[in-house]
Amino acid sequence: MANKKFTEQEMLTLRNSKYVLDVSPSIVHFSAEFKKLFWKELSKGRLPREIVSTLGIDPNILGDSRINGLKTMIGNEVKKGNGFRDLNTYAQGCNGYLSAENRIKYLEMQLAYKDQEIEFLKKIVSLNPEAPE
Repeated sequence: MANKKFTEQEMLTLRNSKYVLDVSPSIVHFSAEFKKLFWKELSKGRLPREIVSTLGIDPNILGDSRINGLKTMIGNEVKKGNGFRDLNTYAQGCNGYLSAENRIKYLEMQLAYKDQEIEFLKKIVSLNPEAPE
């Protein structure tokens, strides 16, 4: 079953977490710190849903499908042995070198992130149209 899209309120709630670097209607980008803490707790035998909740993120917003995908993704990062990466550390994980294809992917991620920030700021401004600019 496909992941559900986040509502504006759910995205706002997720953005308030120190562990969420970005969120769009379909994707959440977690920090490397979150992934590290998640893996540490998972290694202790704690359940993924419980870990997410303990780290201050409502597991009902993410849903079981995303939580299970998160577990798999973090497990794959551990297997690769390059440490945990996030939007801020993606290029660093490549030792400063990215192939043209990976560089394009990285720049596309950055552009999408900036576009989402702009849209979010537009929505904030539209909530108070009488505010001085």
